[in-house]
Amino acid sequence: MILSLRFSRRYLYKAFLLLLIFSIFAPVLQAAPLKIMTLGNSITQGNTEHPSYRYPLWKKLIDAEIDFEYVGSHNVNSGGIPNLPDYKGKKYTNLNEGHWGWRADQLLRGHNTERNKGKLSDWLEGYTPDMVLLHAGSNDVMQEQPVDQTIKELEDIVREIRKKNPGVTILLAKLIPVWREKVGQPTVDRLYAFNAQIPALANKLNTAQSPVLVVEQPANFDPTPGADTWDGIHPNASGEEKMAQNWFEAIASEIIVPLPVELHSFQGIATESGIQLSWTTASEEDNHYFEVQRSQDGANFNAIGQVKGAGTTSLKQTYTFEDTAALAGTSYYRLRQVDFSDEQSYSAVVAVTYTQDETVSMQLYPTQTQGDPVTLKMSALQPQEKFTIGIYTLEGKLVKAFEAEADGQGNYSELLHPGDLQNARLYMVRAATGDRVYLRHLMVDL
Repeated sequence: MILSLRFSRRYLYKAFLLLLIFSIFAPVLQAAPLKIMTLGNSITQGNTEHPSYRYPLWKKLIDAEIDFEYVGSHNVNSGGIPNLPDYKGKKYTNLNEGHWGWRADQLLRGHNTERNKGKLSDWLEGYTPDMVLLHAGSNDVMQEQPVDQTIKELEDIVREIRKKNPGVTILLAKLIPVWREKVGQPTVDRLYAFNAQIPALANKLNTAQSPVLVVEQPANFDPTPGADTWDGIHPNASGEEKMAQNWFEAIASEIIVPLPVELHSFQGIATESGIQLSWTTASEEDNHYFEVQRSQDGANFNAIGQVKGAGTTSLKQTYTFEDTAALAGTSYYRLRQVDFSDEQSYSAVVAVTYTQDETVSMQLYPTQTQGDPVTLKMSALQPQEKFTIGIYTLEGKLVKAFEAEADGQGNYSELLHPGDLQNARLYMVRAATGDRVYLRHLMVDL
């Protein structure tokens, strides 16, 4: 784009001074290298023969011309420092936070028999990570630690890192699988149960300031010795390459390619007829549509619907989608955003538990109108309970919202005027009370 502007000599002189100042101080203003902390156990640390995923990932990041550096409290693998060749004129430092044989609680609090190696808070005194690649829990699973306990320890690990850097990005990995013939079926089952809880943990910890993203490290990973591991547990060269590629793609989604849609929030809530998902975007660029995906295990997702995007806009947009076929129990949801050139990105995962609630009722009548007012009634609420009413198009865009309050008997009645709505034909009327949502459809023939 060429701008045709006329400057006076005074403005040209000021522009020259600004350019001169920038040329002097540009080196100072340049961003520092991205500091990447690789945190975990032997799978992260590696040994002298199998240096772990860190080395092939290092080369991929160099190829992508990312300004980065590994940080850690040591530069050794099990058995010593591996002899790894330089790449494109750069020397591999091998700094890492992999600790062979350590459980998640030991990473957090220290190892009783290796006190000289410190613990997480000690290591963080030496550096401040911008991004953490966290693959921990394998030893916990194999040592029969309770899965819920290990998940809580991972949560504490993230909170400890945030004490040093509140804006840190956490790439939280599901564990690579282990060979059943080596560890036994109960261990395989515990690992599967552990991985199933990772999406919910990421959703719980994820914030706009400090994103937490799930990395699907088990994808296409074969733990059979000679396939992707050398012993049924630790990756060989093939497994290291697969892990490195998964890490690289996760980093790339955050660093290399800015998402065309700035997702401000994504949440789900149980309703009397299923699960209501809602999300807002702060801005959109060439946004074609959102595909809503659901999973029962947090790993395998299937498409259940589609919501049209707003194209390109700098205005806040609000969307909603109702899963009327939700199953009882906990389900996991994510959004696949697709732009007009078919490029795609994924949201974080949200977990929602669905149970029936037959106490509070919502009525809307008539459900079809040619412009006459429509009555909305709620009953069996708490006296003076406050809630919100939202009216959405069938595509999920919010067109009207207002606050409401029940009377002293827990009832509420309101007249809705279709003439105040946009020129759509089918709407959803949504009442949100606490942690419950109620929906009714309204057809308008104007």
